[in-house]
Amino acid sequence: MPKKHILIVEDDFDNTNLLRLLLESNNYTVTSASDGQEGLKITKCERPDLIVLDLDMPVLDGWGMIKQLRQNNSTEDIPIVVVTAHLMANERDKVLEAGGNGYICKPFKIADLIAEIESCL
Repeated sequence: MPKKHILIVEDDFDNTNLLRLLLESNNYTVTSASDGQEGLKITKCERPDLIVLDLDMPVLDGWGMIKQLRQNNSTEDIPIVVVTAHLMANERDKVLEAGGNGYICKPFKIADLIAEIESCL
């Protein structure tokens, strides 16, 4: 069975590297982008199995990326797991209403992140 391909869209270099290490050690193939606009370009070319997405980024934030992915017939079904430091009480609900499939708060437990990803795949 081929490895699942995950696209990380995160503007913080250290967070990207941590996520890459965790996902690759759990047998996923990983590509990364530093903002939503770059993430959309990669998605068109590589069509990942799942996107791990931060909300606060330059150029195009996570909210804008979710909106564009969900409005496009070729990307509307790609699962999106938001990994964010947003701690507002209803943030998870907002993400799910916007089209996200999962939500993890930073800092997170590794097992929780992997479980959330696996439940969306």
